[in-house]
Amino acid sequence: MQERRIRLKIEVLPPEEIKNRVADLLSEQIKRKPTSVLGMTTGSSPIKYGIYQEWIRREQAGEISFHEAKFINPDELVGIPVDHPESYRTYMQEHLFGQLQTLRYEPQIPDGSSRDLMAECLRFDQVLADLGYVDWQLMGLGLNGHIAFIEPSNHIPAKTYVSQLFVENRPVHSPHFRSEDEVPKQSITIGLEAVMKARNIVLVATGDNKADMVAKAFAGPITTNVPASFLQLHANATIILDAAAASKISL
Repeated sequence: MQERRIRLKIEVLPPEEIKNRVADLLSEQIKRKPTSVLGMTTGSSPIKYGIYQEWIRREQAGEISFHEAKFINPDELVGIPVDHPESYRTYMQEHLFGQLQTLRYEPQIPDGSSRDLMAECLRFDQVLADLGYVDWQLMGLGLNGHIAFIEPSNHIPAKTYVSQLFVENRPVHSPHFRSEDEVPKQSITIGLEAVMKARNIVLVATGDNKADMVAKAFAGPITTNVPASFLQLHANATIILDAAAASKISL
């Protein structure tokens, strides 16, 4: 257990400094390898803390270029069109991709509207393999310990698969669905192989509502019931927290 903790780099920062730290880490990655495959994340943290907006600002200021980089997202909701307001493709287009001026390559995102989900999972695994997997992956931490949309389970597939969403992770309050029956119950998500093959992972978790899960994930046992706990085994994972999220771990 002690050795596992040492492998994780945990940084505790004031909330207002998080966007700059993440942008610095991204900039270092692109300087090392301009052709990097960059893994993105959705959720509230990139917007709440201005993470993507800082990347856009730096690009517009000429401080960073994505001209040679390739973007990929690890998951997508199942059963809605790619241009649906709640799709992760729409999220990424609105909050990042549509505002970048040096974006050259089409971002890769699973197609949750596919009629053959198994074939789509296999296709996306091939996309990952053809790219050589991800060089730098940004992640959030779900309240139930999920990363990407790898939900807690008795077992976690290695390859891309269709995940059953926990109730708390379904966008049930979205005004874009007329009834709860329309709200997606599944997602396509990468499996553990793609997570562990990512050469760098940067996970951001903030707020006292994440404190218990931060402690379970990064200071507790490694278990499929807390998917984020597998990051303890990752060779190069950086965990960025605010003081509230870090309040139940010893550093």
